[in-house]
Amino acid sequence: MARIWRKSAQARDFERFTRQGTTLTAEGALELDGATVRSTPDPFPSHTPPGTQTPLPAGSYVFGSAVSEEQPISGGFDNVVPSFDALTPPGTWVRLTLAARVEGQWTKDYDFGVWALDKDTVVRHSGERQEDGHGKVLTDTLALKKKADALRMTVWLFSSKPGVSPSIRALSAAMTDTSRTAPEETSDRRAWGTVLEVPGRSQLLYPPDGGVWCSPTSVSMILAYWGKKLGRNELVVPVPVAAEYVYDQVYQGTGNWPFNTAYASALGEGALHGLVARFDSFAQVERLIAEGIPVSISIAFEKGELTGSPMARSDGHLIVVKGFTPEGDVVCNDPAFPNDETVNVTYKRQELLRAWDHSRRSAYVLWPAGTPLPPGALTFVQ
Repeated sequence: MARIWRKSAQARDFERFTRQGTTLTAEGALELDGATVRSTPDPFPSHTPPGTQTPLPAGSYVFGSAVSEEQPISGGFDNVVPSFDALTPPGTWVRLTLAARVEGQWTKDYDFGVWALDKDTVVRHSGERQEDGHGKVLTDTLALKKKADALRMTVWLFSSKPGVSPSIRALSAAMTDTSRTAPEETSDRRAWGTVLEVPGRSQLLYPPDGGVWCSPTSVSMILAYWGKKLGRNELVVPVPVAAEYVYDQVYQGTGNWPFNTAYASALGEGALHGLVARFDSFAQVERLIAEGIPVSISIAFEKGELTGSPMARSDGHLIVVKGFTPEGDVVCNDPAFPNDETVNVTYKRQELLRAWDHSRRSAYVLWPAGTPLPPGALTFVQ
């Protein structure tokens, strides 16, 4: 069972957060409050990963925070991926921490690392491996040992430049109860026969690293789609540029899920919203496709399990879902094909669904800022 917790500036949700050193803009976004920011004591031991650069001197930057309300989650969850929409001008960065309530007690605040679009001040990175009696963080995912019934998120804003602040437009968490499986929803077939014009891009054109660039390649395809649809050329970025701006120094790769959606939603001064989502069925994805919104899904499969794949098997791979055949099979752009002209492929619906199950049906969803997602596309908690 998959659900999404999301708080946004547009809905004025941050008015209910407990803020220290932060304030709200007229649009409802979170920014640093110049009158109440702090420079000490910093709750984090470092903002730079081990061995990459000299730690920032204490007092050379200011910070503030905002803590969400405690959100009860009926039915509970034991697996969660946070994500965010943030603008980080040079000299600024943000961090997310997440806590869960397990058997009446709150876990510690698990740290999901440092995000900044610009890398001249801090190096973008996830947290070092964190594990305790309640659970563990694997780069971008908190896996709990027992089911939680509530969550609490804290966002931290930092700036090393006077008068310059990051801006938080939305915070999200994709939650799953791994002990439960939602029944496969019957399709209304409205999207069957619809294929969106998502440009094709291959990750294999960029040796030696492109072979593992499925995530930024998929993101760049969706960005190019929106760039054309919205007339925003700044959203059209080459694959190597996307790879550079989602790279996680600790993970040492480009597959950190929330870093990918954060990058996409930071372009064009926030032309798009972005989140890491969890779905229960392709019927939900169809509602997005019907409204012109492609998604990137994370799959894994063994030999013979995904007919037509360019790979014999995969432990984890990102592709773009851009439509459905008239019979309901899934039309995709798979960046593992050898060139841009060959990435278009149709996968059998049930085979792709099983491959998607390996990631608990995780996906990237990007859509135009200021617009709602279609009803029924995601299951939001209130």
